[in-house]
Amino acid sequence: GASASAAAGVGGGGDAAAAGSGSGEAPAESAPESTTSTGVIAADASATNITAEHNPAQYGLMYDTNFVSNTERTSLMHLETLEARLSTAQAHLAKEAIRTAYLALAEFHRLRGDLKESLRHVLRSRDFCTNTRQTGQVCLMVIELGVDMRNYMLVRDYVTKAEHTSDLLHTDPLFASKLRVASSLAHVHDGRYAEAARKMATVSPELTNQFNTVIAPEDIALYGALLGMAALDRSELQELILDSSTFKGRLELVPVLREALRHYVLAEYGPCLSLLSGLLPDLSLDIHLRPHAETLFNMIRDRCVVQYFTPYSKVSLQIMGDCFGTPLDSMERIVANLLKTGKIRCARINSLEKTLVAESPEQFRRRKKAETRKRVAKLGRSFLNETESMILRLSCVENDLIIGDGRKGGGGGWGGYGGGGRSKGRGRIFVPGGAGGGQGGMGAMEIAGMYGIDDEDSSDGDDVMDVDDLMAINPESV
Repeated sequence: GASASAAAGVGGGGDAAAAGSGSGEAPAESAPESTTSTGVIAADASATNITAEHNPAQYGLMYDTNFVSNTERTSLMHLETLEARLSTAQAHLAKEAIRTAYLALAEFHRLRGDLKESLRHVLRSRDFCTNTRQTGQVCLMVIELGVDMRNYMLVRDYVTKAEHTSDLLHTDPLFASKLRVASSLAHVHDGRYAEAARKMATVSPELTNQFNTVIAPEDIALYGALLGMAALDRSELQELILDSSTFKGRLELVPVLREALRHYVLAEYGPCLSLLSGLLPDLSLDIHLRPHAETLFNMIRDRCVVQYFTPYSKVSLQIMGDCFGTPLDSMERIVANLLKTGKIRCARINSLEKTLVAESPEQFRRRKKAETRKRVAKLGRSFLNETESMILRLSCVENDLIIGDGRKGGGGGWGGYGGGGRSKGRGRIFVPGGAGGGQGGMGAMEIAGMYGIDDEDSSDGDDVMDVDDLMAINPESV
């Protein structure tokens, strides 16, 4: 009997719902039948073609068709009521009633998970706001929906619009803190971790659960501390995170992170990274930091390595790896990457001794001199090439040498110019007084013979010479 009722519920939800709502005894009877024994569960699974491996019933999850049908019916009735209320408000042209009706519809669709429809109703309600507080409320609702939809461009736009409602920024500290949190999340999405840390560190301590649809109070401490360790220098981290009266109290909500910050300040980088690596599994489930958790951890590790090496002139990579809890090969790759990206300067890796050696001031000056000498030599060669090209062009103009496009020309021209050669894919030099029958000037054959150039293209009788051959001529001799 339980199998038949389950199959009827899956195949025809309306009939099952009607049966459940027709009498008060039917739901009471179906509930115990659905959880009587494992055999009934297996029968339900076979009836609905669900394999045992993917059967939700083995985890204690049962599909209640009566609940789904009743919920859909109740939801539809509630939606009809809200739409009727909106129609009535529009008929009476009551702006406040229209705004309230739109916001009620937006909240209804948000609870059902239809975020786009909810956003559409919220944006419509903005036209019926009568004061800055109502406008600020609409902006916050749009920001919340934008964060849920991962539409951070919309979040940035409405944070900017809300900041122009100066009355709320000065009179309501919670409103300003909510905008800072939203702006910080947008910066995190864009990879601007330093700006995100500064925004999160200036959130008012009065903001606790008033914005829990976007962020929890523990997450404010978690995000601010992690972003600060990854992107802020020590002085700014001390000012905004550790010594700040507005943020220091929040660290009590995340004791692990508070201890990690303490080890970081004391330059105990091994325990600090060990505590942070323990947070990675939880961060991989965070809705906002999940795509950035690994990047932030690597940034903190790189910053620790740089600060560890700063006071030394020579460090063993083996000892450094033991301090950071990293194998020797991994530590060598980390240091090599820091040298490549310029985060560690004036240092080299001694692969034989497995050490990182800082350059002495004299070695640094010699290296800078060599780099400058190479750069000046490159500029000198470029200047000489450009100068020779300019002299060659001026010499061609003075001696009536014209560079053509290689197309076949006529039998004569101004000043007795010779006819153009056949097109062979290269530019050609037309010489006055050549085969075209003009007076004065030297022919291409004579120029080629003077400078020892074998002009193979002149065998067809045209008095021309290739540009490539002319480039080999010393400009001072032309």
